[in-house]
Amino acid sequence: MKTSSSELKRHAKRTLKGRYGLCIGIQFIEFAILLAISLVYILTSFSMGLVRDPFLNGARNVSAGYVVLKAGVYISFLIILSVYGLIKPGVLKIYMNMCNGQTAKLSDLLFAFQNKPHRFLGLYFINLLIGFAWGIPYFVVLIVAVITDFIPVMIVLLVLTYLLLLIGNIFTMLYLSQSMFLLVESPDQRVIGSLKESAAMMKGNKGGYFYLLISFIGMVVLGYCSMGIGFLWIIPYMQATMTEYYLDLKERISHNSPGRGGETSSQSMWNQENQW
Repeated sequence: MKTSSSELKRHAKRTLKGRYGLCIGIQFIEFAILLAISLVYILTSFSMGLVRDPFLNGARNVSAGYVVLKAGVYISFLIILSVYGLIKPGVLKIYMNMCNGQTAKLSDLLFAFQNKPHRFLGLYFINLLIGFAWGIPYFVVLIVAVITDFIPVMIVLLVLTYLLLLIGNIFTMLYLSQSMFLLVESPDQRVIGSLKESAAMMKGNKGGYFYLLISFIGMVVLGYCSMGIGFLWIIPYMQATMTEYYLDLKERISHNSPGRGGETSSQSMWNQENQW
């Protein structure tokens, strides 16, 4: 039987009772790491701004310092994405432990670093690339619109391609929303397998998941009204609810048997495949 959104939220509240300190600490650690790396990227970009582009000035020879700075900008950006892509599975691991009644430790933040990090990075970047692919038509039309001085037909195409970008990303997010949970539970699973399994799990469940997401809009607005302070409690609540949703969904499709420990039919199928 499907668990209602309100019941999932009640489960999340019970899970978080007495554990908000840990969850807020996780947010601070995650924010501190990303802030430190972002500062490196900002400082590198600022240094680049102080150096004139030799190609723009007609220079034939490029100095080694300029090349190093240019490479530093791109490398710093990739590091930011990669570190975040490896921290997020650790956050999910902590919430899954809490929701399953297991011990949650700060050291679990390093879960992805210790369990085949290339797979978590692969899944993270695949999701990013899919989102980027939906935006390609929009950016192409935008460039043409700028060249043609935004003639009416290009404005219409801009609106249509933007809707394609928005709707495409929403549907992709809904289909692949459970893939990271699946990989956290089974790090030996193939990346493509986790994506396919997530899509299989979400068949017939996308509407309910979307409703659950938009039910937090009021709380998000309140979080911004509190100058971001409210998010210290809102984000753990949302994350715990999303984790409860995954566990409940897995239970509902696990051979029609009660309990959260059952293996789904799709899990059984994909876990038999070779490693990525």
